[in-house]
Amino acid sequence: MVERMVVRETAQVREQINKYKRFLEKPDLFNHAAIFEDQVYYNVQYWRWGKNEASGYLILRSDGSVPPRAEAAPVVRLFMSHNNAAINFTQDFAVDKEKPVWMYQQKRDYLRALLPVCEHAMDAQTRQDADDVIEMCDTMVKSVDELQAIYERGMRCHNDMLARNYTTADDEKNMRDALLESDYILYRRLRRQVELQDAVDRLYDFFASSRLELAREPGEMAKKLVALLRDYKRAEIRRIMKQSVRDMEVRGVPYRDFEDMRQAVSKKNEQIFRDDIISILRNP
Repeated sequence: MVERMVVRETAQVREQINKYKRFLEKPDLFNHAAIFEDQVYYNVQYWRWGKNEASGYLILRSDGSVPPRAEAAPVVRLFMSHNNAAINFTQDFAVDKEKPVWMYQQKRDYLRALLPVCEHAMDAQTRQDADDVIEMCDTMVKSVDELQAIYERGMRCHNDMLARNYTTADDEKNMRDALLESDYILYRRLRRQVELQDAVDRLYDFFASSRLELAREPGEMAKKLVALLRDYKRAEIRRIMKQSVRDMEVRGVPYRDFEDMRQAVSKKNEQIFRDDIISILRNP
């Protein structure tokens, strides 16, 4: 069992924290350490009083000495990248993975059951629409298990880090990978839903048509399907889906595949690191 590391605010650590503190700032010593190239480091984050934004960072060696900026830069990146990924993973993703998909399962099952009795009345476009929406709904349902597996893997890594109370480059990579994999699944789901909005409209019109004569049981299924598709057509839902896709596309264009998303997000994260973290690093 790995021994738990304790972050100690010794007199030397406190002296350096206060030395680099500015007027009306509140220092926050991270309660976990980092090990980078066999050296133990602490991270201090300074906050402006009354404002929820960091005003500076200071990296310390565990003995309280202040490393030069070149040594501190990759360490503050490790701290903040891991911290950001862990927060997003344990908060936002933990919520996203629990969003219900029963309505997609029902749409899929109703469409599959109705096709044998309705496809004779469908033109080629509507038949293709049905296949596309079934495929999309199936992806939504199957992705639940994928997301749960990623979450369990990521939480094992996170809990291991909490148990020893220090982070490493491997921890940062593992948490970033888990977050990115989950984000890509969520992105792929949203993107496909946006792409199929016209197909949903055509299927709604087809099954809501009074020209479609069905026996009692398939007729009841068609009514339930129409109600589900009607909810799915709501303008607010569509607006939220489109905005969510735009928010995830950091370059403003769709991702070709997972690797394309990884490169785009990594480049964006490096820009954020340079502009928002390294620019206020106080190590000399």
